[in-house]
Amino acid sequence: MRHLLLAGFLLTAPAALAQGVAAEPAPSESTAAATSAPVSPDVALLRAILWTSEPAPDEIRAIAIEDLALLGDARALGPLSALLGDPNPRVQTAAVRAVALFQHPRAEEILTSVVRSTRLPDALKIQALDGLLYQRTPSAKAAVEAASRDPRLPYAIQSAAMNVAARWGAAK
Repeated sequence: MRHLLLAGFLLTAPAALAQGVAAEPAPSESTAAATSAPVSPDVALLRAILWTSEPAPDEIRAIAIEDLALLGDARALGPLSALLGDPNPRVQTAAVRAVALFQHPRAEEILTSVVRSTRLPDALKIQALDGLLYQRTPSAKAAVEAASRDPRLPYAIQSAAMNVAARWGAAK
């Protein structure tokens, strides 16, 4: 977590120095003026990533993860995929939901790896299958159809994959 904090300082300090702005606001400045200043997309992304890894209650981390997806920056997919290994099931669920909001080849790759994973819970795999539906690519459809026929997967996963495949044709 220290490396994320260091990265945050490194990304925000040069921008502040280039604009001639002090890193710390002067005591005479109002906090409303400091928070209304436009924030670059890089700073917003970094702040969102830092909030996802903060030691906070589950609800706060889940909201931060969903907010990270709402930024719409595909660079967030790497940190989101790392959150799939979090021991907290609520964080894992929020991470899959956030990845599913992206229509990007990397998002499809992450969702497919969740379905194929042997260590993630079945509920997460079913959620990833639903997320693959919204990728709308031939490779995502092939992954769903392969999951519906994979004998190594539990029956619940195969059944969910068949339901997603059936919805695929109806969603056109």
